[in-house]
Amino acid sequence: MQNIMAQLETRLGSLARSLASFRPERGVSISLVLGLDASVVPTAKDLSSHVRSIVDGARRHVDELADVLAHEEEVAARDDLERAQTFLDQDLDRSGAAGFALYVSGLEGAWHEVPLATPVRDAAHVGRTFVLAPLLESLERDRELILVAVGRERGTVWRTRSGRTELLEDRTEEIGRRHDQGGWSQARFQRSVDEDALDHFRDVADILAHTIQPGSGAHLLVACVEEQRSLFEQLLAPHVRESLLGWTTVEAHAGEDALEPEAQRLLAARLESERAGLVERWREARAGGDRATASWAEALEAAANGAVEAALVDGRSPDAWVCPACDRGGLAQGSCALDGTQLVAAPGGALEIVIRGTIANGGQVRRVATLPETEGIAALLRFPVSPV
Repeated sequence: MQNIMAQLETRLGSLARSLASFRPERGVSISLVLGLDASVVPTAKDLSSHVRSIVDGARRHVDELADVLAHEEEVAARDDLERAQTFLDQDLDRSGAAGFALYVSGLEGAWHEVPLATPVRDAAHVGRTFVLAPLLESLERDRELILVAVGRERGTVWRTRSGRTELLEDRTEEIGRRHDQGGWSQARFQRSVDEDALDHFRDVADILAHTIQPGSGAHLLVACVEEQRSLFEQLLAPHVRESLLGWTTVEAHAGEDALEPEAQRLLAARLESERAGLVERWREARAGGDRATASWAEALEAAANGAVEAALVDGRSPDAWVCPACDRGGLAQGSCALDGTQLVAAPGGALEIVIRGTIANGGQVRRVATLPETEGIAALLRFPVSPV
């Protein structure tokens, strides 16, 4: 589990923790989510239509809150939506993104643009907190992938993240042409070439050792002919070997486009394995004691106390109410058990409250296909939690 948790310490992960903890002293938190699937939003005209629909939905939410917002807060929220619509219509860079989330709270100076690697549905939320469920799949996949094509003469290294790929190093060289065979014997010439090839492999392995930092959570895919793999793997630093997703073979001069589909396939398999491991851990914990829960009531209490190490969710969520002062949630209307503050309806229901409480306290939330033995939540706890 420590290895999995380390992999989730990403740039998007850091932003998600900040968003989960955000509470404006004035005004509201606006969450706008835009799907960018080219089959649904193929043109700029289609995009503009989707943006208008989302922003109009957010404006209706502001209308509903008009009675509880100060005049300054209402005006600021409407200004935020005008600015957001202009940005999404005119300045959004959708390249490489399957979706986009925009988090805004103008009176607090908050403006966060979040390209998403996985598809999302259009949505708009206005309230005291940001809505994070649309980030879950992208959070899970927000892993740095290092792609390398290596051979006797080739050594090309790329980094890909959030749908964008950049060339890091190209150490391709024609080793056989370094030497003038001249009066050399064929055997001596071949030994020299082999020594240079070995030095070349070491050079590429050293580049990877500096590119992939220990504990970074990066994943490595190596394109290399099968007979050279054992040698190259021996030259990799231990922390680089630990990051190895797998091997593949490509044409001699193929670029990163030839490696990316296999890298994504292997990453998907790794993520599925991680999820299965978490489900198995949860079942063992539930059978053995009180550090696992399958109910929303218990998960809400655990999230409020920072006790959730990992939450598995399948998309089901009951309505819930939350304390505006401390963000403690419950499944019934009424007053906060801690401070007596009147609870308000929680956008996104119990799911959003658990996501915020888990992520804000350094836990992880994974979406799984189904959790038939639960109410839609399976939480692994750091410590037992008693009801308030």
